[in-house]
Parts: sequence; C-alpha cells; structure tokens
Amino acid sequence: MTMRPHDIRRRLHAFLAGRDGAITVEFVIIFPLLMMVIFLIVFVSLLLSTTSDVQQVASDLARKSLSQVGADDVPDICVPLRQNVLPSLIEDALLLQADKLTLEPCPDQPDAGGFVTVTVTYNFAGSFVQSLGQSLGADLGIITRSARVMP
Repeated sequence: MTMRPHDIRRRLHAFLAGRDGAITVEFVIIFPLLMMVIFLIVFVSLLLSTTSDVQQVASDLARKSLSQVGADDVPDICVPLRQNVLPSLIEDALLLQADKLTLEPCPDQPDAGGFVTVTVTYNFAGSFVQSLGQSLGADLGIITRSARVMP
C-alpha cells in the first residue's frame, strides 16, 4: 500500500502537533537543575551553620578564659580551656567534630591592650560539607574564628 503525499503531510502534522512526551522532556531538562539548586542550598546552609558553630565555640572559650586570667601558675590560658571546657562545647555543637577543631595556643594573655584573644581553627577535610562542596566545585579548607574579651 502506497501512501499519498496528502496522508504523509497529515501524519507528519499530527506527529509534530502531538504533546505526548512533553512532560518527560521538561522533567529531563529541569530535574538536574532543581537538584543542583537543592544541593547548593544544603551546602550553603551547612557551611554557614558550621562557621557559626566555630564562632560560638571561640566566643564561649573567650568568656571562659576570664576565669584563667591572673592565675600565675598558667602560662597559657588556653591549655586548661582545651582540657576542661572545649570537649563539652564540641559536644553541644551539632556539626563540629572534635578531631577537626583546634584551639590555638594563647600565651601572654591578656595582651598589652588588656584583651584576651582566643582563636579556633576548624578543618573541613573529610567532612560531609567538604565532599558536598567538591561536588559543587567549591574546595573548602580551614576556617579560623577569633573572639576577644576584656577582663
């Protein structure tokens, strides 16, 4: 059976006017973009939350350091803070891991201006936030936060 040109045009027009599969094509185009946006939102949220936790630990340690100021037998006020205070602060922080957080030494405190400065460093290496960031093309390393108080 031979198709006439009129039948071919009618079938071609029906094929081109058909809407079958349009939703599937839209889904295939939009779904990866939507997933990227969701991953980006989760990444930024985790990054900001972790940074906030590190800053909170630094602030809490600076406040707690006031109890060590003036103690003549303590040359570095961060040593007792590292042993006695830091573990409970890390335990209270949701996203921080103890092996990735470092309390920098803080000898000669208070400084010449009378301030006590406490510095905390957090290494993202091997964390979920870093792996998520690498999948989005961002390489995270170390964040450092400091807090100053005046006794």
